[in-house]
Amino acid sequence: MAMQYRTDVDGLRALAIVPILLYHAGVSAISGGFVGVDVFYVISGFLITSIIAPDIAAERFSLLDFFRRRLVRIFPALLVVLVVTLAVMTQVLFPDGLRALAKSTGAATLFLSNVDFWLGAGYFAPAAETQPLLHTWSLGVEMQFYVFYPLVLLAIRRFAPSRAVAILSGIAVLSFALAQVWAFTAPTAGFYLLPARAWELILGGLVALEAFPKIASRRGRDAAALVAVVLMAVALIVVRPTSLFPAPWALLPAVGTALLLAYGADAVTARVLNFGPVRSIGLISYSLYLWHWPIITFWRLRNDVVLTPVDTVIVVVASLVFATLSYFLVERPTIRRGRIGSSVRIVAQTAATMAGAVAACWLVSATAESWRTYPPEVRRVASYAKYDTWPQHRAQFIEGTCFVSLGMVYDRENCLKMSTTKPNMLLFGDSHAAQYWRALADRFTGYNVMQATGAACRPMHGVSTESHCNDFVPYVLDRFLPAAKVDVIVLAGRWLDGEDQILAGEIEKMRARGAKVVVIGPVAEYAGETPALLADAMMRGDLSRFAAKVVTERRARDRAMAPVVKATGATWVSAWDIECPDDVCRPFDPEGGPMHFDYGHVTQAGAKLIIGGLPEM
Repeated sequence: MAMQYRTDVDGLRALAIVPILLYHAGVSAISGGFVGVDVFYVISGFLITSIIAPDIAAERFSLLDFFRRRLVRIFPALLVVLVVTLAVMTQVLFPDGLRALAKSTGAATLFLSNVDFWLGAGYFAPAAETQPLLHTWSLGVEMQFYVFYPLVLLAIRRFAPSRAVAILSGIAVLSFALAQVWAFTAPTAGFYLLPARAWELILGGLVALEAFPKIASRRGRDAAALVAVVLMAVALIVVRPTSLFPAPWALLPAVGTALLLAYGADAVTARVLNFGPVRSIGLISYSLYLWHWPIITFWRLRNDVVLTPVDTVIVVVASLVFATLSYFLVERPTIRRGRIGSSVRIVAQTAATMAGAVAACWLVSATAESWRTYPPEVRRVASYAKYDTWPQHRAQFIEGTCFVSLGMVYDRENCLKMSTTKPNMLLFGDSHAAQYWRALADRFTGYNVMQATGAACRPMHGVSTESHCNDFVPYVLDRFLPAAKVDVIVLAGRWLDGEDQILAGEIEKMRARGAKVVVIGPVAEYAGETPALLADAMMRGDLSRFAAKVVTERRARDRAMAPVVKATGATWVSAWDIECPDDVCRPFDPEGGPMHFDYGHVTQAGAKLIIGGLPEM
C-alpha cells in the first residue's frame, strides 16, 4: 500500500492552485475557480492515507510523530503569512477592521478559521474582498480532519481491519448527505465545516486504499484520466458562487481528482502534469495559496475592489514572487529541520508558538485604536463598519422577525397585524426595503406601518429561490393582500435587470385591489465597504477617491425602471436623485456619518433622508 513519490501529484496541485489564483485575481471566465480547494482536499486525503495506513498496518504508527510532520509542513509558512499580514494591516485597516483581523489571525493560528468565519457569517457581514485571511478557513478543515482521521483508521484497524473501505465509504456517504441537506438548510455551515467536507478528503483516502477498481489496459487508464480532466474543466466553467456547494457540485472536481490519482500516474495526462513548469507551480502551491489572498486583499483595499487587467497581472506576479520566496526560505528549511529531533520537543515548541501568537493577536486587538492616529471625524466614519451591531441597526431592520434571512422564519402574525383604527401601510421587499421601515413608521405616524421583508426577497413571484423568501413572499402576494384592505403598499429592493415587467404585473394587481403603490428606486452602491472607503479618502484628504467608487450601474437601473413603474399608475420615488442630486452622490448622511454602512444599505439617518422624499399619503 505504501507509495513511491509521484511527480504527477505536484502537477495536480498546480491544477488546483492556478484556478484559485486566477479566479481570486479577477479572471471572471473561471467562474468555478474556487473548486481548486476541493482538488486540494482529495489530494490531501490521498497522501495522508498513503503515509499513515501502511504504518498503522505495520503497527509502527505514532500520533505524535504524525502531528509533528503535519505541523512542520503547515504551520511555519502559515505563521509567517499571519505575522506579515497583521503587521501590514495595522497601517491599512481602521480599528474595527483591525480588531476583526486580529481575531481571525488568532483563529487561523489555532486552525479554527472555518469555525470563526462560520460563526461570524451573516447577511450584513463584511464583504469577502475585505477579509485578508478568509482563505485560511480551508486549512482549518484540513487540520481538523488530520486530528480525527488517524483515530478513525486506528479504530478500524483494531475492531474491523477487513472492512476499512466499507466503513470509510459509509462515512463519506453520510458526510455527502449532510452536505446536501445543509446546502438547502444551512449553506454557510455546509461550506465551512468539516462534517460536510470530510467526504472529499476520504475520497482521496479511498484511492490510496485501492478502493477504485484496477484498469489493466493503458487505453482504459487514458480514458479515465481524460474523463477526469473533463469533469474538472466543466466545474471550472459551470460552477458559480451561487451553486449548491459543496454538494452536489463539488462532486465534479472531487471525482475528477480521484480518477487522476487512481489512474493518471502513467496515463496520457501525466505528460502535462509532469511537465517541469507545471510541477514547479505545484511545488510552491501551498505558499501560493497562503500568500495570494492577503496580497489581493491588500491591493483592493489600497486601490479598488474591482481589479483591472493590469491589477490582475500585478497581484498574480506578486503572489508568485512571495510564494517562491516562502517555499525556498521557509517551507523547505523548516521541513528539513523538522525531520530530525524529538517529536515531543517540536510539538511543544509549536504549541508554545501558537499560544504566543494568540496572545499577540489579543494585544493587537486591545490596542487597535493606537496603531494609527485618526482625526475624530475619520474615527467616527470608520466606526460605522460595525453598524450592524448597533442598536440603531436593530431598530432600523427588526432582523429576525419582520426582516428575515436564511434560517429565520417570518413572523406573519405580528408583522402583518392590521389596524382597525388607522389606515394600513405595508413595506414589502428585500433588505433594501427593510432599511426604510423605521423611517417610514417615524414619518407616517398616522398609519399602521407593517413590514414584509427578507434578504434577497424582492416583492415578486419567481425571482428568488431562497427558503426564507418562500415563507412569506407568496403568502403576502397570494393570500394576505387579496384578503386584506391595505391602503398603501411601499415596494423597495435591490432591483435587478430583466425583472421590470414582472414588477409591473405585481403592481397592477395591487392597484386593482384599491391600494396606492409607491416604488422606491435603487440607492447608490459602492465598490467596497462604504465606511472604510470614505474614511480612507478622508485620511488622504481626497474625497474624489471615494466618489470614484460609486457603481454607476445603479443610476442606469434607476433610469430604466422609472418609466415602467410610472406606466402602471404607481408613484415612483427616485432614491438615486435624492441621494445623488445632479448625479453627485452625497458621502455623508444628515447626521455626519457615512450615507451607507456597507456597499449599499443606507444608515437610519440616510433612510430618513430618502423617506423624506416620499409624497404625503
